[in-house]
Amino acid sequence: MKTEDPVSIKQINTDRIRTFMEQEGSVSKSQIARQLGLSFPTVTRLLEELCSGGEVLTQGTGTSTGGRCACYYQLNPDYRLYLLIQVEEGRMRWILKNLDEEPMEQAEVSFQVFSLEKLDRLILDIAGRHQRLKAAAVGIAALVSRGMVEESEAFPCLHGINLIEHFKSVTPVPVVLDNDMNYLTMGCWNSYRFRANSLITLYMGSCGMGGGMVIDNRLWAGTSGFCEPAFLPFMEPYWEELRRNPRTMDVTELYIRLIQIYTFTVNPAMIVLYRHPLLEGKLDHIRRGCAGLIPAKALPAIELSNSYQEDYENGLFAVARRHS
Repeated sequence: MKTEDPVSIKQINTDRIRTFMEQEGSVSKSQIARQLGLSFPTVTRLLEELCSGGEVLTQGTGTSTGGRCACYYQLNPDYRLYLLIQVEEGRMRWILKNLDEEPMEQAEVSFQVFSLEKLDRLILDIAGRHQRLKAAAVGIAALVSRGMVEESEAFPCLHGINLIEHFKSVTPVPVVLDNDMNYLTMGCWNSYRFRANSLITLYMGSCGMGGGMVIDNRLWAGTSGFCEPAFLPFMEPYWEELRRNPRTMDVTELYIRLIQIYTFTVNPAMIVLYRHPLLEGKLDHIRRGCAGLIPAKALPAIELSNSYQEDYENGLFAVARRHS
């Protein structure tokens, strides 16, 4: 009879302890053993290894109930670092966070012309200075399908390049690259997931109208990444008007039309509009316009968010952590 590799069992149990500590915070050996169904000696041995490597810290003892005080353990938040990069027109913004999402270091790198080599150098520089870097997540205004850049008006030099494979040849650190709106939507849903299992985001940026969707608690980007409002056939006249009147255009009709389309195709519980100067004072008009066109039982909650940067970073962090 074939037996499982004991090294694999050890790794599985170690990962289970990590996950449990991530969820619960400070825990004792007996809590780990009881909740995970592991023997006390196994937990002791694995915790000793994690502590000796610096991944787990002892936190002190709890209150005695008559016997020996239990020692408590927690993950060392600085043992795992995650690099979050936003590639934008003219600059790369990056932030290094620890396991508790505390910023360790951050900066911006400006450029006149973007090149993949600039991004490579940034990642290699930070990885060289931070040996505990476990993963990096990169967001960019581009259509990305399974690591392949299918289209990018802002960064045409990336067209046709499989960046996942590229980064594997550059650094041993796992690097994940995806459309910026997917990260934004994941971060947004993380804030609203207890209120909505399906959600749409809409963001008006310099590259056009972007957005993403979560359906049944899962990000949906489409078969090949072309699930973007910017590709809807009626959008071009709006962008022509926006180019002519960037400060005065009335965007009420545009948002009502988009909300209608998403309501009757996806039927989301919520649609989140990210703040834009042209949206100021328009939310109530948009809500009333939608209420007059959409049956009450299908009408999604329509929210205005000021949390673009926070949601973007949260989405980047979640993906980087998952790939570490």
